[in-house]
Amino acid sequence: MTLRSPWGPAVVRDVAQGKWVEPSGEAENVMGEGLWAIPGLVDAHAHLATRELNTEPGVLADAMTRARNALAAGVTLILDKGWGDDTTIRLIEEVEAGERPEIEAAERIITVEEGYFPGFGRVVDGSEIRDAVAQAAAAGRGWVKLIGDWPRRGIGPMANFTAGELAIAVETAEEAGARVAIHTMAREIPSLAVAAGVHSIEHGLFLEEDDVERLGARGGMWVPTVLRVEATIAQLGRESSGGRLLIEGLGRMRRLVPLAVEAGVRVLAGTDLIGAPSDVATEALHLSTLGLDAPAVLAAVTTSGFSATGRDHEFSIGAPADAVFFAANPLDDLSVLRHPRHVMRLGRVL
Repeated sequence: MTLRSPWGPAVVRDVAQGKWVEPSGEAENVMGEGLWAIPGLVDAHAHLATRELNTEPGVLADAMTRARNALAAGVTLILDKGWGDDTTIRLIEEVEAGERPEIEAAERIITVEEGYFPGFGRVVDGSEIRDAVAQAAAAGRGWVKLIGDWPRRGIGPMANFTAGELAIAVETAEEAGARVAIHTMAREIPSLAVAAGVHSIEHGLFLEEDDVERLGARGGMWVPTVLRVEATIAQLGRESSGGRLLIEGLGRMRRLVPLAVEAGVRVLAGTDLIGAPSDVATEALHLSTLGLDAPAVLAAVTTSGFSATGRDHEFSIGAPADAVFFAANPLDDLSVLRHPRHVMRLGRVL
């Protein structure tokens, strides 16, 4: 199999037991000639439990369909950032790995009273954060999700957790081998989260330059979800207080996202219920509106997600035999990311 990558010289590989191996002998079948290969697309902020923003319980059968559709679209890794129930965890347990993308997932989202949609997720007092994170890490698959800030009626956005509580959350998650992701669309929490060591900033409209330097120094993740932010602005109304706040934050992101990439931050593409994980290429292309060039956009939806989570992205011997093939080099035409020619998962061509 010829694997011609946008990032380097082509390599030739064979497949055995779902892994890449050195080829030997005569090839019975050859694929990849004339095509361009990547290890797959990455949706770094998915919610497989549902199709649209609501507070309903997930439907397992529908989640399974979304996962399979994502794989067919070339998505080989999903970071599911939690829901109000365990739908995605059950999906991981019940669908064979070769029939879906690889999935890391938070279980139930953690918040505080009045700190998110009513009755949704795991509602805790800040003093309970250690036990809540320990439980969430044990129930999840590599992630814990916190709601960092949320608007209160008549007051506006408020922080849900203190700096000390965020530090405890990170320490507890890391002890359990999990990472922490935090939802933040307001001013106060992003800097507190970065200082506490939070691994992935979701949305993050009000990060500061010092924050991206600190986040980049440790190879942290930032998932801007720009289409979700724009949809929320439209929902709130551009002249509402919330709309004006997000418009300001979006302007800040246009300045900071390119700086973050230069600083070593893993800026990633995430759908966040704008479409489904199968639509992550659309979010990736839209990252160009934040000032990213083609190599940075391609990295945001491919290699950065793999490297940030400790995965191989170079078709190395012994790595999972995942590959997505395109008719043109994505660096020359990013739109081809929407139209894979072939998808291989663990050595099986779909």
